[in-house]
Amino acid sequence: MTDNTGASEFVKSDQTMFSIIECIHQEDEMGVTELADAVDFSKSAVHKHLKTLEEHGYVVNNGGRYQLGLKLLTLGGHIRDRNAFCRCARSTVEDLAEESNQMASFILRDRTHGVFVFIENDRYGLRKPVPLGNRYVIHQNAAGKAILAELPDETVADIIEETNLPAETDNTITDAAELRTELEEIREQRYATSTGERIEDIQSIAAAVKSPDSDQIGAISITGPADHLSQDTVHTECAELVREAANELELRMRYVE
Repeated sequence: MTDNTGASEFVKSDQTMFSIIECIHQEDEMGVTELADAVDFSKSAVHKHLKTLEEHGYVVNNGGRYQLGLKLLTLGGHIRDRNAFCRCARSTVEDLAEESNQMASFILRDRTHGVFVFIENDRYGLRKPVPLGNRYVIHQNAAGKAILAELPDETVADIIEETNLPAETDNTITDAAELRTELEEIREQRYATSTGERIEDIQSIAAAVKSPDSDQIGAISITGPADHLSQDTVHTECAELVREAANELELRMRYVE
């Protein structure tokens, strides 16, 4: 009997369609020729995929330039709103943003990545480089490192091996031993910090939150310009705020229906 494992497990046309969606997401909008070059398929094949996506509302044709459609927002909103962890996190993030007068966020782990699920109080205009739903390799900021510190060593090792710890800035941790050392410190102090590790000149501080009913791990974070948040403030006031917010969210999760 023929072994159908490996590459044969995947439908190539589906992979092409997903590649098209991801390319448009990265570039905001693209034409057929650009997309054909990006996914290494013929223009006619790409055009057929685009017509299918357009018919179902996943892309919009704007004079020959294709953008993502609102159908994706519908699906994303549904995923977020049906998740009890996310529903409980909303008010916690809102309260933290008001109390800290800084941008507050809730981030969930998605395998090797972190995903911004809620963002409040964008007083410094950080939503452009950090939009809602933005994904990043999980070691690249405070929230991700706080989440990593809650994972078993074997899981951390798997993530390091799979991602190879890519750099986003000159300050990103790319050495596995250095990352493991910092994770030990995070476990002891119960919060994580980063300065310019994912976005230059941006300071963040975060505490992890574990769902009592599932294996989901998230993080509550405060983010702002590094020159507006002194290290003393980060390690005193901000540290206490994110730890309290994380404790509050975990308490809410215990009583959610």
